Amino acid sequence: MSPASEPLQPSGEAELRSLDEDAASPPDLRGLRALRYIGPGLLMAMAGIGTSHLVTAPVAGANFEYALLWVLPVAFLFKWQGFELAVRYTAATGESVIAAYARVPGPRKWAVWALGIATLIIGCTAVGAIVAAAAAVLWAWIGAGALVLYGIGLSLLIVGLLLSGRYRALEAVNKVLAVVLVLGTVVAFVFAGVQADSLLYMVLPVIPAGSALMIAGLMGWMPTDLTVGVWGSLWMKDRRKGMVRIREVLGDEAVEDTPEHYRPYADAWFKAALYDFRIGHIVSWVIATMYLLLGAAILFGVEEKPEGAATVLAISGIFTETVGAWMFPVFLLGAFAALFSTAFIIYDGFPRALAAAATTVFPPRADRPWWNERNAGLGMIALMLVCMVIALTVLPDPAWLVPAAGTVSFAISPVLFAINLYVALNFIPRRYRPGRFGIVWSWISVVVLTLLTIWVVPQTLGLF
Repeated sequence: MSPASEPLQPSGEAELRSLDEDAASPPDLRGLRALRYIGPGLLMAMAGIGTSHLVTAPVAGANFEYALLWVLPVAFLFKWQGFELAVRYTAATGESVIAAYARVPGPRKWAVWALGIATLIIGCTAVGAIVAAAAAVLWAWIGAGALVLYGIGLSLLIVGLLLSGRYRALEAVNKVLAVVLVLGTVVAFVFAGVQADSLLYMVLPVIPAGSALMIAGLMGWMPTDLTVGVWGSLWMKDRRKGMVRIREVLGDEAVEDTPEHYRPYADAWFKAALYDFRIGHIVSWVIATMYLLLGAAILFGVEEKPEGAATVLAISGIFTETVGAWMFPVFLLGAFAALFSTAFIIYDGFPRALAAAATTVFPPRADRPWWNERNAGLGMIALMLVCMVIALTVLPDPAWLVPAAGTVSFAISPVLFAINLYVALNFIPRRYRPGRFGIVWSWISVVVLTLLTIWVVPQTLGLF
């Protein structure tokens, strides 16, 4: 008998009433109203901006001028579906994509293991460079104290905010930071005087000598690494809208056999999730292009090339000389907004993903009350704090950690993409699966990313 004629048993009358209230007002995606539903997609976009956009892209421009501009559309277009498939899965099924990873054929939960190991390596490697860059910008603004103290202070502030509010605090803070970032970037770009003909390098691939590590960093971090697609899935679960809410209240059966009067609500939130991701992805692409062009236009002719956060400071210094002292705080405010946003997000995303993966591989048990998702996440946060302090006190230049982590991210990208595609084609209800073009483009993307990985990664390791 169909769910319409025999309603599914709700988990409670209050929960069912709450679901009915939500279903009565589905998202309105007409015009600017759609901006109200931006959330996880914005977080995914902001996750990589502090590393790829402000640290890696300007360095690429400073060292190779416009020659590597073509890498940006390649990275954004060929990773597009890799991220979207993870978002699509949770929007369509109401569960995190990690639950689907556990059902991928092969050795026991191998896909979850791969995700967990990649998360651990990338998280512990990248946190030092990201926090160091944010701390350096703040230090340049204030002009006193030790860099490591700024890094520790920022990290503790972020962890405190996350522990107090978790997802709600994460989304609220980053919406404000996104506005500041966009305004600061646009103002800086307008005054930089970038030539329009430089955009031709987007479609004219050039591979300068010595650029392999930079290409790996750009490809790995643009717009960010594919593990962030899993973060988006987990953030959507925390948002508790659409199919996530339906599954909570009506049970797993409601995913395939959604009651008719809840279908418009589920469909509307499914469309909202894809819209949210796509807007964030496009904005991230535009900002990445602006920062590479800024690095090329302002720093390529400089004899001593800056690295890492020093690139941001060098750009702001030149702006101060050519435009005026008022430009220094405007540019640094936008830069700090991006870097703080990325640091904020990674202190949530990496622990969240590792905790979900760890508790999927080793489920909590009654005889191990200490082992649960929250404590696993806190353990990852503590480990990241230790790695951050080591990077700021022991390593002479934490900036090199960004391309290093980018190489690991780049290497794992085709694997995660292929897993996401398998999950989408086998575990998503048919009405929510990607269309023919999306499937074909996904296969092409997996092949292209695999070939690029085979070419780039050995060169970064000095094997060729």
